[in-house]
Amino acid sequence: MGRRFRVSPAIDGTMNLVTCKCAKCNHALGSILNLWIQIGKRYMTPATHVRGGSMKIITSGIIREGEPHTLVGDCELQDSVCAKCHTTLGQKCLRTPVNHVLHDGQVIFRIASIALKRTWDLRRKVEPRIKRVLPLKKQPPSENERVNVPPTARAAHDSSESKTSETNAPSLCSFEVKAEMAAQREQIGRIGATGMHVIANFETAMSRVDRQLQELRESIERVRNSRDEQHAEIRALQKELLDTQANCQNSPVIERLDQQLQTTDRIVSELRLALDQCRSDTETLHDRLTIVQRNLQEVRDEVANLRTEASMSKQILQDCIGEIPECSYGVSALRREVRQLRAELSLNGEQIRSDVLGVYSSHEIDILSSSIRKIGNRTSQVESLKMEFELFKTRLQRLEARSLASSGNCDKVASTMRAGTISSEADEKSGYDNIMTRKRTLTNTTDNAALNTIPHKRQALPPSAVDSAVNMDRSLTDKHCGISPNIRKMVARTVHWRDRAGSEQYSTSPGKEERVG
Repeated sequence: MGRRFRVSPAIDGTMNLVTCKCAKCNHALGSILNLWIQIGKRYMTPATHVRGGSMKIITSGIIREGEPHTLVGDCELQDSVCAKCHTTLGQKCLRTPVNHVLHDGQVIFRIASIALKRTWDLRRKVEPRIKRVLPLKKQPPSENERVNVPPTARAAHDSSESKTSETNAPSLCSFEVKAEMAAQREQIGRIGATGMHVIANFETAMSRVDRQLQELRESIERVRNSRDEQHAEIRALQKELLDTQANCQNSPVIERLDQQLQTTDRIVSELRLALDQCRSDTETLHDRLTIVQRNLQEVRDEVANLRTEASMSKQILQDCIGEIPECSYGVSALRREVRQLRAELSLNGEQIRSDVLGVYSSHEIDILSSSIRKIGNRTSQVESLKMEFELFKTRLQRLEARSLASSGNCDKVASTMRAGTISSEADEKSGYDNIMTRKRTLTNTTDNAALNTIPHKRQALPPSAVDSAVNMDRSLTDKHCGISPNIRKMVARTVHWRDRAGSEQYSTSPGKEERVG
């Protein structure tokens, strides 16, 4: 019990720090020790000196002196307001007399204008710890204060009282004595206030020491409790360590687990490599799929173009096929006329040759023969055009089969296209054979009929029939071979000469044809 413990200021400040806040806006004004001096019933000030810079408080209003006969009677005061909401919190002593209870810059708060909360837990309020209570109004000095007055001050006071009692009338000396007495009273009051301040500080120091001793005892108790808890934890750890060592002695199980762990790591690494490979393969397939889709789109566009061209070619071919009977009829008519001419030549010989040379010139005969040759060539071109159309159709079906095969139905589409191609080829071949058979039959029938109706004597064709044949020949030649305008004029002149010669022949020698036969 005779030991003295020295309390660390850091521990004391940490345990007793409170945060002072404005009661209206809850704005933090600063952190101070929870030690207060109460002045009257509505004011209090920190027991420890706090510099003005550490508190978020500003001053406002005019500087004034304190009310006389109060604790702040000789002090210069100014209103203290909150820095945020500008609410009046109390007063600030700008200047205090010598040996005054208050210090320069000390703030006197109104109790209702501030709220105290713990610094480490701002949700909980704290009651102020009042260490001393001072009256707001000054009281006359008590007997004890009179005893504590120095002898010099007491002698001066007694002498002043004796002088005042002896002097009955006011004079200049009495005024001087009164002034001196007032100065001595002020000095005596100041000395008493200083003594009270010293006593208050001593009490504050004693209470602080007691509080620090109590906190030290509590800290020692907490340290002892913590030591016991640490010992218990150490014993638990030692027991756990012994159990772990006992479990670690089973080496076969550990080796097996180690091997399984290594195998698992190897499998995981292989799976990661396989996953990376799958990702790269997926990206490659995605790129290929993009290329295939682009090619498929191009093929579709090409197929659409080919379909358009095929439809156009089919239309042209149908037109050409429709014109084939007319061409065949014209060719058969020309063949009949040629047979008649050959028959007449074989019968009449030179006489017919001279007549023909008189009626038709060699140039006209060449034109007619070339026209007949061109008509035959055009007929053969129709056959070749039909063959090209078949090849074009086969190519179109092949492109459609390839486009369908790229979408996953290669076998089915190929078989379908193959069957369709065979059936279409068979149909078209049968149709073509039927057309050619009908054309051959018609031609043979016409030729046979023409040969059967040929008389022994040549019957001269009238000019209208010859003109119609030549006109049909010219129209077919212009349509299929594209004869130039010069050839058309030449053929027209030939027709005109032939008509004129024919008319003259019929007019001059009407019985000539009978002699030819």
